[in-house]
Amino acid sequence: MKDKNNIRYISFRSANDGGRLFDFSVSATERPGFLTSLEIPAQLFAGADRIRLQEGVGICYAKLKYLLEIGPLIDLPERLCLTASDIAQYREVLPGTGSGRARPNFNWITNGKAS
Repeated sequence: MKDKNNIRYISFRSANDGGRLFDFSVSATERPGFLTSLEIPAQLFAGADRIRLQEGVGICYAKLKYLLEIGPLIDLPERLCLTASDIAQYREVLPGTGSGRARPNFNWITNGKAS
């Protein structure tokens, strides 16, 4: 049986380039109280496909949850940087989920980059 991870959003802050860092606390048996930050660069908040600041927490949470589903918490870096590809994949909608509502597709491409 897989250990349950507890993900808690803490806060956001400005990044040096004008982007945003979203801070989370993740707890699991092998690493209680681990802090990690996911960065969304400034350019992803501008342009035709821009995201709204309010979407940031949900996108980062979904990415973090997915990473924890495919690998152990001990493999998670203290800081990750999301890409335009991550945002596009978050916005993809799966056909009929049975609840009458569409949900995001969380089949992320793991870029393997940690800032």
